[in-house]
Amino acid sequence: MDREVRLRELLIGVEGLALLRGLYDGPVEQADQRLAEVRRILDEPEFASGELTSEQDARVGYRAWSARYDEPGNPMIDMEQPAVWGLLADIPPGEALDAACGTGRHARHLVELGHRVTGVDLTPEMLDVARESVPQAQFTEGDLCELPFGEDSFDLVVSGLAVAHVAELDKAISELARVLRPGGRLVISALHPFQAHLGWHAPFQDAAGNRGFVREHAHSHADYFAAFTAAGLQVRACLEPRLDVDQVRAKRRAYRAVPEAALAAYLGLPGALVWDVQR
Repeated sequence: MDREVRLRELLIGVEGLALLRGLYDGPVEQADQRLAEVRRILDEPEFASGELTSEQDARVGYRAWSARYDEPGNPMIDMEQPAVWGLLADIPPGEALDAACGTGRHARHLVELGHRVTGVDLTPEMLDVARESVPQAQFTEGDLCELPFGEDSFDLVVSGLAVAHVAELDKAISELARVLRPGGRLVISALHPFQAHLGWHAPFQDAAGNRGFVREHAHSHADYFAAFTAAGLQVRACLEPRLDVDQVRAKRRAYRAVPEAALAAYLGLPGALVWDVQR
């Protein structure tokens, strides 16, 4: 079902978050500035415009996104990738799976680290990009929750920014653990649940200009721990990369309209969640 997302509502939400974060610690004049901006947003007709958008499944969304996914300025990738690659640095080369590989950005890095790499993704268009980008790896179509591999197939499994799209987290984690060999490592990343609660989903625009989004589920840390425990996995590390100035600026609609409020609202908040676990 289509939903109209109005700029006015977005901006007032950003102003409200900025107010809350500075309620006890920020200067009084900053609170006055936020309230003045709220009045301006309510009064000016330009902020009443909206965009129709609709929720789509991951296959539809990432098909539309495939041609532009690797373009610079994606704040999630900018936060997530250094954290994931830092965890991968000390893992010996072996048989590695990039699960929900998308365009193959992690697969490419795994090849550079000396791993023998297989990638799997739900979206054929993403796989086309991955095959061209990483010819040294093998790629196949498949669902994150029904991987087309036998048990104990890989020494390392990486899954970047995918499990939050799955409503049943335990099902995804169980499947990732199934294909991991005893002693193997699983490195996964996702949108931080705090951001999902704030309404941060994965937006896209198709070739016809239609806008949509793929839902990000707000799986809590407790949800992850329960899923890991049920799958026989032990946590080695948990990282929470935070939004910096450039990543806040990448939230273009809010930053262009109310830059000071956007920085006050988002700067320093955890944006991604990265886990390193072992079977």
